[in-house]
Amino acid sequence: MARRRIGAAVLAVGLCAAVAPTAHASGREAVRAELRSDLIHADLPLWNEVSPEAWPRPFFDEESFGCMDRIAYGAWRYEEAGDPDATWFLMDNHGLFHCALMVSDAPDRKDLQARDADFSFLIELGETRGPDGQVVELWALQRRMRPGSDYLLLARKPGPEIIMRFDVLQRACPRGQTRSARGPSGGWRTDYCAVSSRAELIRLGRRMARLPALGVLTHVDAPEPR
Repeated sequence: MARRRIGAAVLAVGLCAAVAPTAHASGREAVRAELRSDLIHADLPLWNEVSPEAWPRPFFDEESFGCMDRIAYGAWRYEEAGDPDATWFLMDNHGLFHCALMVSDAPDRKDLQARDADFSFLIELGETRGPDGQVVELWALQRRMRPGSDYLLLARKPGPEIIMRFDVLQRACPRGQTRSARGPSGGWRTDYCAVSSRAELIRLGRRMARLPALGVLTHVDAPEPR
């Protein structure tokens, strides 16, 4: 199985660069206005490193131990439909004993190393149907542990074990799940979409998978040496 292992034994994974298509300049604002990107938050993490759906996860055998993962480590480029500017993500392994992703993001790639990284997990949510009716894998990126976790909803067509591309799904909060501070906020947004269970997040993910994607997240290259 071609899963990435980080430990006494390391599985070499071929890396490739890919560029996602960008939106045409005309109609950008109209495209973005139709897409939803609400902040999804749970006041406590819904998964942790011992959850069977979570990656990375520990492995032990006669010769080695450590963490194995399904995602390519390094720089990832996120391009959102209708937005000419990319956002950069850095995803790396936390260590050998406590398995977790370390995820940071920045508008400019050169700033990634300077950003604080969040303890995160890639969550496998099963299969569902995409906008064209074809089967897709449904995933979520769970970022942060305290205070609670934020979630990106992701999908991809079934493919290689090591994942190097995701469609980032829309995040349209179900009615009644939006929370916001009462009274004047000084112009700052306080609203977010509250999820309280795994089942809620999975239901939302299945609904979002049937809509046009919000953008594309693509692996670019391996992490720089520490």
